Amino acid sequence: MGKILLVAPVLPVDVLETISILERNDLLDCVVTRYSPSPALMNVLRRSSLTRRFAKRPIAPIAPSRKRQSLLADLAYYFARPLSRTRAVDYSFSVVDRIASRRLRKELAAVLAREDSAIASFRRATELGLKKIYALPTAYWGTVRRLMEQEEQEFAQICRAAIDEAREAHDRLERKDAELGMADFVLAPSRFVAESLAEAPKVTARVEVLTFGCNTDWKIRAAPEARPIFLYAGNITMRKGVHRLLKAWKKLNAHRAAELRLIGDMFLDEKFLRDYRGTYTHIPRLPRAELQKHYAAASGFVFNAMADGFGYVMAEAMSCGVPVIASKNSGAPDFIDDKRDGVLVNYGAQAELEAALDWALIHPMDLAAMGRAAREKTASLTWQAYGEKLIAWLRRDVM
Repeated sequence: MGKILLVAPVLPVDVLETISILERNDLLDCVVTRYSPSPALMNVLRRSSLTRRFAKRPIAPIAPSRKRQSLLADLAYYFARPLSRTRAVDYSFSVVDRIASRRLRKELAAVLAREDSAIASFRRATELGLKKIYALPTAYWGTVRRLMEQEEQEFAQICRAAIDEAREAHDRLERKDAELGMADFVLAPSRFVAESLAEAPKVTARVEVLTFGCNTDWKIRAAPEARPIFLYAGNITMRKGVHRLLKAWKKLNAHRAAELRLIGDMFLDEKFLRDYRGTYTHIPRLPRAELQKHYAAASGFVFNAMADGFGYVMAEAMSCGVPVIASKNSGAPDFIDDKRDGVLVNYGAQAELEAALDWALIHPMDLAAMGRAAREKTASLTWQAYGEKLIAWLRRDVM
């Protein structure tokens, strides 16, 4: 049976788990990625401010012989960074993609490439007759742009992360569509991502929805705090819908009865935030492991995303026994039973969000019961379960 070459410039949790799953099942040829130091070198790098970026990178959990790492991809990033961060990332990813394309050969079964790092690999795979699998971690760019434009009409210039001309460059969007157009299969982490492809032109690929797993070993919710805490974690941006959360929280005067705790990098404009001073607590981004104590202390987790492919933080909160109030523009509908182990709302329906928050504030016992049901739900939302579904799909449809 042929094997799979995986192209992944970055290594988020789902990629690391996929690498392990493929290797355990003897389906991994190699992983092509950016440079990551060895564990021994990591300790040295952590002491240097110049190389701390490398020290923070996760290490692919596979034998060194199966890794092809590119330091050139990082050099491309640093040379292009003065142009824009988006362009720098694209140039870096394209280096990884081109290196991967040169490693493809007829003996392989398929190439699995992440969005923005597939064009060269897919062209070469087409020449060799290999299957092309496209991992799309978030919604189709056209869907995201449409939703962002709608938000901008109502909340103009409140989020500096929304203003990036390079993201909307014609050549960049053409390349994304070309990647999608060449794919034989698209792997989507949620139905929201899969359904967004209806807005993409000329997509003939078969779409497979495989819901990600989560860490289920974290501490469950601690004893209730004297003052309830409602938590959000992630980038604090328009795309995550935090501006609408703040608006609802203030309208309900919820800050008088509970704390709204926002953890992550702040991208909302200071002028916008001025109207919400005193209604929330902001904590800068924390390492994922340090989030556990915040999950454990929370009465509820709010994830009102405008467009999100999955939402690890929701699953992590649930695994700690914390119920989630979530937008349907995410992976939430794939693993939350509305009104049983969480609450689902339509994004942009401000009255729905307000009603969900109001209910949660005045029904603490029911909310706690919902949290216990959420904890039970995540017992089946494991990476092992994800791996079993992935391997079954690969052997059935790809290999």
